[in-house]
Amino acid sequence: MEWLGPAIANIFAVQNIVLLVAAVAGGILVGALPGLTGTMAIALLVPFTYALSPESALITLGGVYVGAMYGGSISAILINTPGAPAAIATTFDGYPMARQGRAEEALAASATGSGVGGLFGTVVLLFFAPALAIVSLKFGPPEYFWLGVLGLTIIASLSARSLTKGLLGGLFGVLLSTVGLSPSTGEARLIFDSTDLLGGIDVIVALIGLFCVPQVITMAETARRQSGVPLFKPEKGKTARTVRFVLGRWTNLVRSSIIGTIVGIIPGAGGNVAGLLAYQEAQRAAKDRDSFGQGNIDGVIASETSNNAAVEGSLVPLLTLGIPGAPQAAVLYGALLLHSLRPGPELFEGRGAVIAYTFILSLFLANIVMFVIGITASRIYARALNLPANLLMPVVLALSVVGAFAGRNSPFDVSLMLALGFIGYAGMKVGLSTAPIALGIILGPIMERGLVESLMLSRAEGSLLEMTLTRPICLLLVLLTVISAGWPFYLKLKERRAKAKGGAAPARTPGKAPAGALKPVTGNVVLALCGLAVATITFIQLGIDEVGFQSYVVPKVSAILIVAFCGLLLFQAFSLYRQGRNARPATESWDKAATLGAIIAAILYVGFLDILGFFTASFVMLMGLGWLLAAKAERGKTILRSVITSLGVLVAFYLVFAEIFHVPFPEGWLF
Repeated sequence: MEWLGPAIANIFAVQNIVLLVAAVAGGILVGALPGLTGTMAIALLVPFTYALSPESALITLGGVYVGAMYGGSISAILINTPGAPAAIATTFDGYPMARQGRAEEALAASATGSGVGGLFGTVVLLFFAPALAIVSLKFGPPEYFWLGVLGLTIIASLSARSLTKGLLGGLFGVLLSTVGLSPSTGEARLIFDSTDLLGGIDVIVALIGLFCVPQVITMAETARRQSGVPLFKPEKGKTARTVRFVLGRWTNLVRSSIIGTIVGIIPGAGGNVAGLLAYQEAQRAAKDRDSFGQGNIDGVIASETSNNAAVEGSLVPLLTLGIPGAPQAAVLYGALLLHSLRPGPELFEGRGAVIAYTFILSLFLANIVMFVIGITASRIYARALNLPANLLMPVVLALSVVGAFAGRNSPFDVSLMLALGFIGYAGMKVGLSTAPIALGIILGPIMERGLVESLMLSRAEGSLLEMTLTRPICLLLVLLTVISAGWPFYLKLKERRAKAKGGAAPARTPGKAPAGALKPVTGNVVLALCGLAVATITFIQLGIDEVGFQSYVVPKVSAILIVAFCGLLLFQAFSLYRQGRNARPATESWDKAATLGAIIAAILYVGFLDILGFFTASFVMLMGLGWLLAAKAERGKTILRSVITSLGVLVAFYLVFAEIFHVPFPEGWLF
C-alpha cells in the first residue's frame, strides 16, 4: 500500500484536477456529437499528452474515456441517435421519454446510472483486476461466436410487434456487416465493383443513417403543425427526485454493473454488447416489461449503468495483460507505450505501481465529475427539445453529414449514410424497426470472426460441434442463449395458461403505428419481396465474386435465413388476409408535402456537397428547410432570423469541429 499516498497526492494536484475536469467535459461533448467517438478524441489527445507527466497524461485520457461514454446518451435521448455505439440501447426508452416531456428525467437517470456503473467498475478494477484478467484469456473463437448469438437474442425482446420482422432486420444487419474484405481471407465480397466498399460499412456511419436520418424525416412530418409547442417544461426538484429514484433501483444498478464489468473484460465486446445484454435482463426481470420501448426509465438505467461499467472492465486486461478490451483501451495502450510504460504485471511494480494506481484512482474522481456535470446540465440539455423543429431538423441533418464524413473523410460514406437512412425510414412504414438492423451490424463481425476461426481450428482439433458445444464457457453461453431466446415464448405461454384459468392478462399499450404505415398484409408482402430481392442479389453477387467458403459462409447463411423468414412473412400475410385482419393501423397524422420536401432537400444537400462544399451547401439547406418547415403564418417573419441563425450555426460548427477537434468537412469544387 506504499503507493496510496503518492497516488492520492498526484490525483489532487491542482494541474491534474483542472485537466480531469476539462477532459471529462470535453469527453461529454465528443460523445454527444453523432460521429465523434471517444476513440477519436483519445487518439487526437495522445500527441498533446507527450509533454505531460505520465500521471497527468493518463488522468486526462481516462477522463475523456469516461465522459465520452456518458455523452453518447445525450444525443440518444434527445434526437434518437446514439452518440456512440454503446448507447444504442439507451435510445429504446430514452427517446420515448423525451417525446413524453421527460427528457430531464431520462438525462438525470443516465448520469446517475453512468456514475454508479463507473464507480462499481473502478472498484472491481482496483481490487480484482488480476483475478478477472484470467477470464479474458478463456475467450477463444467459439466463445465469441456464442457471445454474438447471445447478443442477437435481444431481438426477441425488441420485436414486440413481430418477431419475424425483428429477426429479418437482424439478419439484414449481419449481411450488411459482411460487405467488404473478409477478415479471415482478405477476399472482396459484396462490393459490386466499388472500391469505396472495400473497407466495409462503418458502424458509426450505419448508426447515424439508421437512427438519425429517419428521425430527421419524422420531424418533418409534424414540424409545421407542432411549431411552437414545447416538448420540455422545467419542473422544480425533478432532477433530485430522479436521482433518488434511480439509486433506489439497486437491483437493476447492481445487475447491470456486473454485466457491464464482465462484458467489458472480454476483449472486443465492450459497451456495445454490455448495454444490450443489460437492457434485455432489465426487461426480463421487470413486472411491467411491456412498457419497455415506450419510455421505461429502467431501460435507460440498465443501458447506461452497464456501458459505463464496461469502461473500467475494458481496462482490466489492458493494465494486467497488455490486451486492450475496447478500441479506446487500444489507444490508451499506445499512450502507455509513449510514456515508456509497458502494460502487464510489471506495471504494478516500482514506480509503475504509483502511476498505475494514480490512473485507477483517478477514475473514481472522473465518474464523480461526470455525474455532477451530467446532473447539473441535464435541464440545459433538455431545453434543446424546445428549439423550433424547422431549426432543429436541418441542424441534426448537418450534424449527420459531419459525423458520417469524420470517420474516414469519405464523401461516399455520407451518401451511404443517407441511403441507409432512407432504408430505415421505409422500414418503419412496414413495421421493421431499425434497432435489430443496427444490432446485426454491430454483432455480425463478432459472430463471423468467431465462426470462421472456429472452423479453421476444428480442422486441427476435431469436429466443429465438439469445439463449440463442449467448452465450459460455450456451454454457459449456449444455455443463456436458449433461455434468452425462449423467454418471450415462455411468457406468452404463461399468459395463455392464466387466461385459460380465468385470470386477467396483463394490460398492453400497443401505441400508434408510424405515420403512413401500410396495412398489415400489404406491409408483410412488400417487406417479404424486398427481402427476397436482397437475398437473390446476395446469391448472384457471391457467385460473381468467386470467394472461398470462409468468406461466403456467413453472408450466404444469412441470405438463406432471410429467404426462410420472408416465406414465413408471406404465410402470415395470407393468414391475415384469410382472417380479414387487414385493417389499417391507427397512425400519427403527418404532413406529406413537408415530408416529401425534406426528403428531396436531404438528397439535394448531399448531392451538392461535392460542388458547393459543406458550408455553402449547409447554409442553403438550413435556409431552405427552415423556411419549408416553418408554419405558413410565420414564413415571412423567419427569413432574417433564419439567415442569422444559419450563420450562427455554421460558425459554431467551424469552432467546435475544425478548431477544437480538427475534424475535416466535405469540400466542393467551388468552395
